[in-house]
Amino acid sequence: MLPLPKPGLDARTVFTTCTATARPETLRARLQDLKDHVAKAAVEYETAAAGQALHTLGHLQHQPDGKPPPTAGGINEQLTKTYKSRMVPKRSSGRDFYDQLLSEAPDGRCALCGQGLADTLDHQLPKTAYPLLAVTPANLVPTCHDCNFYKGEQAPATAEEQTLHPYFDGHVHDYVWLTARIAGPPEPAISFHATPPPDMPPVWAARVLRHFTTLKLARLYNPQAGPELRSLSRSLHRLPPKEIPEHLRERAADWAEENPNCWQAALYRGLAESTWYAEEGYKEPWH
Repeated sequence: MLPLPKPGLDARTVFTTCTATARPETLRARLQDLKDHVAKAAVEYETAAAGQALHTLGHLQHQPDGKPPPTAGGINEQLTKTYKSRMVPKRSSGRDFYDQLLSEAPDGRCALCGQGLADTLDHQLPKTAYPLLAVTPANLVPTCHDCNFYKGEQAPATAEEQTLHPYFDGHVHDYVWLTARIAGPPEPAISFHATPPPDMPPVWAARVLRHFTTLKLARLYNPQAGPELRSLSRSLHRLPPKEIPEHLRERAADWAEENPNCWQAALYRGLAESTWYAEEGYKEPWH
């Protein structure tokens, strides 16, 4: 997960702009009458997200009058369409907001996995279950299509069931929780794992595991190791053997400066801790 600053966009302004082109006029008026409810829901959302309590927002799944979500064609469906029809399409009234949020992806990378191309926005709380939050900026995260697909329409029932939130959970990187395991001969291999340290608060540990598993990050990171190890092997062959362990530690530290839980930092930490790799493993034909 790549930490991002919370968007500076105002939820009321975004919603008002997106719904300004709704047709017919009666629908537009009905939607814009909800702008105060949307603004209130956005404040509740940010407070809950900052306190790891998005699971407490079940009341936002109802209409402002407290009734359950209506059937297809009702106002909740129109609130959801505010994102799908009035924010995502090119030249739609809210497209500038969509592009602005997408442009905040660091180096154009997905904020959830840190690896894929950020080419869509993910709803941290799903728009179908939380229609008042459909275009709330703090609920929209720049992600890749794979992470958006794997995360799906999940709505957390407990704090432990939340995936990590790039706008509110940056301090999860105060802990080193991504690890790489180095398997030696006869079958050299690298595998990545979420391994929360003992001093990590239990809720954070559960959320890290949830994030790693839900987004299938092992499946994403494992194939990255092969090309990195082949390039590294060529470099290490040019070093005196006694300098190899220190070189690996320096590379781990360099990557950790950017993100202590990126796959590269985890890989080099694992390599630096492997006596076998420093002595013999780097000579292996890693596939």
